[in-house]
Amino acid sequence: DVTSSPMAETGAKAPPPPVATSSFSRPRQQAPTWQADREVANCNKCKVAFSLFLRKHHCRYCGKVFCEDCSSKTCTIPQYDINKPVRVCDECFVVIKRTNFDFNILD
Repeated sequence: DVTSSPMAETGAKAPPPPVATSSFSRPRQQAPTWQADREVANCNKCKVAFSLFLRKHHCRYCGKVFCEDCSSKTCTIPQYDINKPVRVCDECFVVIKRTNFDFNILD
């Protein structure tokens, strides 16, 4: 009986169900705020110093800044409703690959 549940007794309502991108995918999440370029002098993974010739690249999954070598992978991110391949860091690529069966990898 719904009226005798602890939530009903306190007057609380059940939270709404998460929004799904499809019947088979995970609920959407909000993409992280990107790390500010001016705050980063070195790659977050290999620690190489950025310069005029060594550009900074943001991982679209974690929002951190990496060099090209440490963020050379691309894939879709269904959790953020990103359905075309975008740049991600090497570590996030592995996480995305393990958690999503509906990813698309481009080398």
